[in-house]
Amino acid sequence: MPSLHIRSEDTGDAWQIWPSADSIPPGTIQETRSYIFELQDAEGALDTDLLIDDVPLEALRSRGSDTARWRWQTGFHAGEISAELRTPGQRPIRFELVTDPDRNKLARSDFDTMLVDIMRDSFALFSLTNFHKGIAQGTKGKPPAIARLEYLRSRMDALERIVREIERRPRRHLRSEERVVPYHQVRRATGDEVIRSFARGRAARVPPKVTRLPSALRGFLPNEFRIRQRFSSFDLPEHRQIAAVLAAWAAWLSASAEQLDKVATKDDPETRSVASLWANRCRRLAGRLHTLRQAEPFADLPPAPPQLHLSSLFRNDPNYRQFYKVYQDFNRGLAAIFGDFLDLPLARTFELYELWCFLRLIHAAVKEFGPAAVDFRTLFTRDAAGGLTIAVSAVTVTISPKWEIMFQKRYEEFWRADDGRGSFSRSMTPDIVLAGKTSGEAAQAQLIVLDAKYRIDTALNDAISSIHTYRDALVENAGGGEFHGIVQAAYLLTPHIPQLGAATYQTTAMPGRLFHPDYRSTFRFGAATLKPGMNLPDICAALRAIIADAAGTAVSP
Repeated sequence: MPSLHIRSEDTGDAWQIWPSADSIPPGTIQETRSYIFELQDAEGALDTDLLIDDVPLEALRSRGSDTARWRWQTGFHAGEISAELRTPGQRPIRFELVTDPDRNKLARSDFDTMLVDIMRDSFALFSLTNFHKGIAQGTKGKPPAIARLEYLRSRMDALERIVREIERRPRRHLRSEERVVPYHQVRRATGDEVIRSFARGRAARVPPKVTRLPSALRGFLPNEFRIRQRFSSFDLPEHRQIAAVLAAWAAWLSASAEQLDKVATKDDPETRSVASLWANRCRRLAGRLHTLRQAEPFADLPPAPPQLHLSSLFRNDPNYRQFYKVYQDFNRGLAAIFGDFLDLPLARTFELYELWCFLRLIHAAVKEFGPAAVDFRTLFTRDAAGGLTIAVSAVTVTISPKWEIMFQKRYEEFWRADDGRGSFSRSMTPDIVLAGKTSGEAAQAQLIVLDAKYRIDTALNDAISSIHTYRDALVENAGGGEFHGIVQAAYLLTPHIPQLGAATYQTTAMPGRLFHPDYRSTFRFGAATLKPGMNLPDICAALRAIIADAAGTAVSP
């Protein structure tokens, strides 16, 4: 019997992936690694091609005519890939694999979590602006970005699982329907049905030999009986809404595929390849949604608006409650939010982590300081079609009368800067800068530089040099040939969770020493944990700790 296996060239471990798939532990198939696919015991194996995301793999020399081998170098790609085994004269065999980021990066689940948080924070912060219209849904003439599609794709398995659970144990309700039946076909009728039939129809005399009637009827029966029958039905408002939502999502993905087909006609080979790949994926996702739409509880239902209303069924039934949650997540991916960060594939998680830290800190600052003085004019822009674009460079957001947060602010040499503040060595662009005035209207802001580093453990120590550079090189021209530093404190932001077992920072090993509260407050230098999945109160606590460590008792937020 033919079978397809995958083997790691690094470790030699192998797993069967077709026809029955072995359970491959998460994190086993990683980016920047090399793997061997081997088709065994298959007729015509030498004529078989294996394609990953529609790109044929490199074929290797085989040991026999019934064996075929291919090498797959994953490159800097992490996420779900589509594979197809093509044998002449046979139907293609399709399967999917998930490649994870390198182990010193954040996982795919963290990528999804960051994207959800970015969209949630965008909605929350956008609601505080002076824009009074909601954020539209749809492609609006633009092809959807890679991250949005990757995010939606990651939700499909959960969506299918929930719909199958609903199909296995659907909610029903007992409906009654009134049927009109000729009297000679009626076998049983209640007294109410007989009276209602007399009142709403014509009566006829029935020969006594035909049927035996109660004496009270005096030989008369209605020509037609109105019989009320009860039956179980799937026609619930919630089922109508779910069916409409599934159909709307499928239509959105089909429209996205058409937009991507237009992009696939461009001259750039890389753009054309990516657009064509995602157009096919969108069509497959739309097909999966159409299949879910045809599930028994949702088939043949009257149309309804594609919007779920939080009814008691969505609150109380676990399966329906999970569908409502996925519905909210799915709609965030459909929202017409644009920005360069959404064009990032999973392998470029570090750029997404920088923006995630920035928006999380803004949201936490609004919660801490209140929305009264918030100014988002440089963060969001709206277009006429209802889309929302998030700026991802040179952004300054005022969060209180004393504080502002800057993202990707560029500092030129200080003698070239209009305000005399900059670097004495070269141009520098810190990820995030907290600026707060110390005292008086004329006082310049002292800076807290935050450098977001998504790499964990081994690469954390290497990042120390970057915050040393920011703290030492950013200065202000004081006149008379004098200048002084403007960075009050510098910290790393990282998802690393330290083990602080020692009582003092002197006895704490690196990199945990950077997180020690005494070390941070003493040197105004160190690291803080911002991990995807942290709730907003934890982010607020981290922000308070950063400001307290940097400012001491002299400055309060």
